[in-house]
Amino acid sequence: MLLITTTTILALVVQQNNACFVRSALRFVQKVIVRWDGFDPKYLQTLSVNDKNVEIKYWNSILGNHTSIKIRFDHEYELSNHWIPDLPLKVIIHGWLDSIIHEDGVSCIKTAYVNVGGYNVITVDWGGIAGFRNYMLPMLMTSKIGARLSKVLDNIANLGLVEPANIHLIGHSLGAHIAGVCGSLMKSGMIGRITGLDPAGPGFEFAKLQKKGLKKSDALFVDIIHTSGGSTGIYQSAGHVDFYPNGGGVPQPGCYEGIKLERIILLIGCSHSRAYMLYEDSVYHPDSLMGYKCNSWNDYLNNDCSSEEKTPMGHGASPLARGDFYLKTASSVPFSDLDTPREDL
Repeated sequence: MLLITTTTILALVVQQNNACFVRSALRFVQKVIVRWDGFDPKYLQTLSVNDKNVEIKYWNSILGNHTSIKIRFDHEYELSNHWIPDLPLKVIIHGWLDSIIHEDGVSCIKTAYVNVGGYNVITVDWGGIAGFRNYMLPMLMTSKIGARLSKVLDNIANLGLVEPANIHLIGHSLGAHIAGVCGSLMKSGMIGRITGLDPAGPGFEFAKLQKKGLKKSDALFVDIIHTSGGSTGIYQSAGHVDFYPNGGGVPQPGCYEGIKLERIILLIGCSHSRAYMLYEDSVYHPDSLMGYKCNSWNDYLNNDCSSEEKTPMGHGASPLARGDFYLKTASSVPFSDLDTPREDL
């Protein structure tokens, strides 16, 4: 809680274009937190990645949003009776303190894909580990979970159900790094696409304690959406395409409700979560959130972009696009409707 509160205050008092200062301050804060927390590495030995604390489930539009098939490790062949042939696979992975059972979390993307149809869908619920409030433990376990997921997907690919190039991993926060590890360890072929939804920053971009995180070599195409860069999310470009809605930092539109303690504590969490909300919207409206290639947020605001290149953010992102893309969004759904009233930031 001390880390979250400190991060929130820093984000409020420092403008977005001073993100370097935010990151420098956070490095100091997080080093203090790590020493103060008294994390005991023995906890890692008591946790194993198994079918109980990492539940992997299969969904499709025929089964609907209320029926799933549990995927047991080394029993992936059981999917053959339910798999829809010739459809691509979407794999959705939540982040810290989340779970697929939380309908207001990243599972909204699963619901969207099942609703629109045309996809096989897998969800990775690692809530048995992500639920630990000591961030250090879930953060350090991401590499083990990613390794387990890569074996499951390799088994599915080896059954001939899907080609690795037709697999798309979508991970939020720590889930983005799990996706990266998974992609880097695939033996049956390179993953087609990984989308990182505000990949976690602590332990990866600053106060580096975990070397294995999402990078653009983990898939044929890696796209990243930044919504709390410099605080809970990474700020630097890390994919083939990096999207920076509203500058990519805190606060995102609709997340700022005034400087009151009970509100500012939730501000960063709101901005961090905005990444998967934007992505969900893009599933229903693939071309609605158009990003424009630019050198910086300030250049974008000043209409001083040297390129006219553009591509939708989220589901419809072009795998041929490269570079940093910027856009404005509204404060609520539909996020492309910029006529929606928004607070003065």
